[in-house]
Amino acid sequence: MGDEKFLLTLEIAGRKYPLKIKRSDEQAFRDAAKKINNKINQYRVVYGGENSSMTTQDFVVMTAIQALAENFSLGDKNNTKPFEDKIDSLISELDDYLKK
Repeated sequence: MGDEKFLLTLEIAGRKYPLKIKRSDEQAFRDAAKKINNKINQYRVVYGGENSSMTTQDFVVMTAIQALAENFSLGDKNNTKPFEDKIDSLISELDDYLKK
């Protein structure tokens, strides 16, 4: 049931975007839209003063850059390869020891 797809329309920076997603992913998409809108508004407050030439598109791009940079840094933290290699090495050592 959670894999059935449906049309979800999200509003980002005043524009509506229809997305066909799995029902099980709905809350993640809604949370993402909320976070994107909050970040766009933060950039608008900081950089969008009266004399600013920045547009909504500029704030959207700035938000995308920040999100991807955060995603890349999280990816580095979730690299489990060194731990997997060490575990494999220890298992191999244990197997060798138990065979003796």
